[in-house]
Amino acid sequence: MTEKARLKVFIEQPGFSVGCVDLDYGEEEMKSFPIAEDRISVGSLLVRLRERYGDELRIDLIDPRNIAYLLDVLRFRVNNTEAVWVLDGKVIFRGIPEWCVLMNEVDQITGKRSENRE
Repeated sequence: MTEKARLKVFIEQPGFSVGCVDLDYGEEEMKSFPIAEDRISVGSLLVRLRERYGDELRIDLIDPRNIAYLLDVLRFRVNNTEAVWVLDGKVIFRGIPEWCVLMNEVDQITGKRSENRE
């Protein structure tokens, strides 16, 4: 069985930790969250990816502050001001890509045919 393509999307989660307690941003805090609109755009793209590729693509949404991904954060030069898209170990985008460009990149890795484009 071949291993499925893996997409890691690094984008900061709205929230913070106090001691051992994680606190999510409320509606008021989200108004001042610098990349709130980017998170909405990323979410829309991830839904479309899941619809198009289903189980052909493993998608991981990662907060760059997660210490478990420190080596990836350093390797791919991830910061907290933009989304970073890493497909099979290669940075393919910084920021928010257009759907058709993102789909083309993933098509190349998964071998999906372009004939049933959305």
